[in-house]
Amino acid sequence: MSNDNTSMHEFDFDLICDYFSSLARQGPGSPEVTLKALSFVDHLTNESRIVDIGCGTGGQTMVLAQHTPRDKLPGLTCFPSSLIYLIGIPPN
Repeated sequence: MSNDNTSMHEFDFDLICDYFSSLARQGPGSPEVTLKALSFVDHLTNESRIVDIGCGTGGQTMVLAQHTPRDKLPGLTCFPSSLIYLIGIPPN
């Protein structure tokens, strides 16, 4: 990796994906921390709309989906390797 990167857009995100792919979690936190954050949101109903932006491989997304009124909760990620993990295709 070079120190010549001048912006985030020039950074090699594959390096991050490769590093985190072998770990149980792809970022900080835990199911307990996710539920603690959710506890600060009042009055969730079936009409409430929730999205997990930056979901990675969906660990927190699954916890949120299990503990909110809606039966589906979308997650957004910009890492193709996370999407491959989510749909069950083993990485190359």
